[in-house]
Amino acid sequence: MIQNDEEKEWLQPLLDIRNELDVHQDRHRRDFRRLRGKVQLFERESKGEKIIQNIPGPYIRKWREIWLRRVLEAQVQVRGNAPEEFKDISLITPEELSEIRRIWLEDKHEFDDSLPRIYEEVTGEVFHDIRVGADDTLLGSDEWDILEEICLGDAMHLELMAKLLDTERQFHTKYRRVGIYESLEKCFDTSSRSKEEAISNAHQTRDLKAASDQGDVEKVKQLTWGSIKFSDSF
Repeated sequence: MIQNDEEKEWLQPLLDIRNELDVHQDRHRRDFRRLRGKVQLFERESKGEKIIQNIPGPYIRKWREIWLRRVLEAQVQVRGNAPEEFKDISLITPEELSEIRRIWLEDKHEFDDSLPRIYEEVTGEVFHDIRVGADDTLLGSDEWDILEEICLGDAMHLELMAKLLDTERQFHTKYRRVGIYESLEKCFDTSSRSKEEAISNAHQTRDLKAASDQGDVEKVKQLTWGSIKFSDSF
């Protein structure tokens, strides 16, 4: 339709995004953990061989920011070229942007708050969050830059430190701090190991369960001793 009708050419940015998203091999764009931070394995056959792999999770930060930028860019392009009745088209609403920002800040603990910056760079407008108190924070981009420098490019170390700091910040604003230790412990559960170590630990746990189900006592002893040594290294 777009190729054969000049009046529909303004839709091209939407088609481009659709095509960019329609890929089957995007593991490099996704977290090696599931949404809750755990490594989950699955077994499949390839050319007659059994393969056990981790199930990829949500998009990593870099690609979440890329997709947000692409959607906003497409929105700007469409509004600039669309017929008059579509000049105010919204590919992403203020409510959706506010929720994305909340997830990145509160759930992902990315307190450098990149969404307003990306929004202004693409649209040329200042982002106004519809949530009351959304801009009240104790941490920001300056603290994030310092943390990145301290972590020396170690992505998992940066993630862990950011989670610990922001978890403390979230409890700082509460009247009661009940549950803070459990929340801090969850940070270590999901972010204290490198990708290789976390996947290796998941395989070990899977093998231990299989050996236990099969009644293989020697295997259980071997794997249990290995897991003890593994945990002692942290």
